[in-house]
Amino acid sequence: MTNKLLSVVKGQIPIVGFVNESQLYVTGETDERIALLRSWLDAGAELGNHTYSHIGFRDASLAQYQDDFVRGDTVINRLLREKGKKARYFRHPFLQMGTTPELEKSFRSFMAERGYQAAPITIDSLDWMISSVYRKVRNRGDLETARRVSDEYLKFVDRRFAHAEETATELFGRNIDHILLLHANELTADNLDNLVKVIERRGYKLVTLEQALSDPVYQFPERYIPTSNWLRHWSFSKQKKYSPPMPAEFITKIYDEGQN
Repeated sequence: MTNKLLSVVKGQIPIVGFVNESQLYVTGETDERIALLRSWLDAGAELGNHTYSHIGFRDASLAQYQDDFVRGDTVINRLLREKGKKARYFRHPFLQMGTTPELEKSFRSFMAERGYQAAPITIDSLDWMISSVYRKVRNRGDLETARRVSDEYLKFVDRRFAHAEETATELFGRNIDHILLLHANELTADNLDNLVKVIERRGYKLVTLEQALSDPVYQFPERYIPTSNWLRHWSFSKQKKYSPPMPAEFITKIYDEGQN
């Protein structure tokens, strides 16, 4: 799966891979798992902190969240030092920010002292959910439905981009540099090359997270809700409706069946 992803990433996609370091410590596999992270760096990706254990801020105290953050950058910073670099981005698990603006600002000050800034998103591909459906139908040998899931996934991301463009234009009078959330899973690995084509057909060129965040619109919204989905947050702040499209009904049906 990693080889499939990196064959597309290498040389053409500026990307930050956000790591939960707890996933490294599997008996008999730790060295190999760390080597996988190094392969991302060798392919030109950057690594970021996603907490040690994928802890949600909503259910943690500030002290617990800070501790999990500190534990989450031991290996990635060692690997980045090999490249003469340092981790500089953090992504909130589940896109959950602090339950109050004061709590979030305290955490951001804590991060900043360690050279980090938060990485928001504007487009959520929901690939974590769609991938569970994709894996389920493939595991039962239903390749026709798996192909249908892949086709719908690409169409769905295209619709999410269209919605993000419309929302940004309504909020700011122009489109912006968007930040797309993807996960390293089987669905993304099997479709990343076609996903890049979908994005480029919309007229985009791929830029770094640093370049995207240099857009002046990426500032803390005036009115607060605890999400690092910045389009949702900006919409709330400006009292605008935010209703992005959802995956096709056949996908949500299969997903819901797996949750019961």
